[in-house]
Amino acid sequence: MRHSDTKQLILDTALELFSKQGYAGTSIRQIARTVDITESAIYNHFKSKEEIFNAILSEFKSRTIGEKILSDDLLNDLEFPEKFLKNFALKLINHWNSPEERMFIHLVLMEQYTKIGSKELSVTDYLNELRSICEMIFGEMIKFGVIKKLNAQFLAEEFTAQLFFFRTEVMHVDDSINSKIVLDKINRHIEFFWNAIRLN
Repeated sequence: MRHSDTKQLILDTALELFSKQGYAGTSIRQIARTVDITESAIYNHFKSKEEIFNAILSEFKSRTIGEKILSDDLLNDLEFPEKFLKNFALKLINHWNSPEERMFIHLVLMEQYTKIGSKELSVTDYLNELRSICEMIFGEMIKFGVIKKLNAQFLAEEFTAQLFFFRTEVMHVDDSINSKIVLDKINRHIEFFWNAIRLN
């Protein structure tokens, strides 16, 4: 196995174990056993469990959500704002539903405000980039007279908080994005939200 493959396998395995057992509940020995390598082999790649954790954080922070969600097709829907918001929400939920994001979200919720070395996980940090994107979108909608002149930051927080709640609500129940319950909730949320912000 190549050096880079082993390193990534260690990170993938650690994320899975951290998300199930928590950071404190997972040992280097468990990670090594699951990867099927020796503990000393892990230390060839990482100095400590904390360094593995920090590498996982860095990996997720480098994945910009805008690149994952704001496709040209979606941006073309901006001239139909209600349709855009609905498709944006669906793409976001699909993104959150990927196996890696499910594990990372679970880790964030499990370890929220736990200080690991100099790092602290929080839902707020996890959602910051998404809120910034939504604030920019709502700001543009206000600027071009598509929606009411409301506070774009507040709109971004209201819009994203409910979607994240839907995602976490079903995390332990049904991770299928085709779940009728989740899709119905998204549709009701978008309809309510759009009716509250649109110009009459």
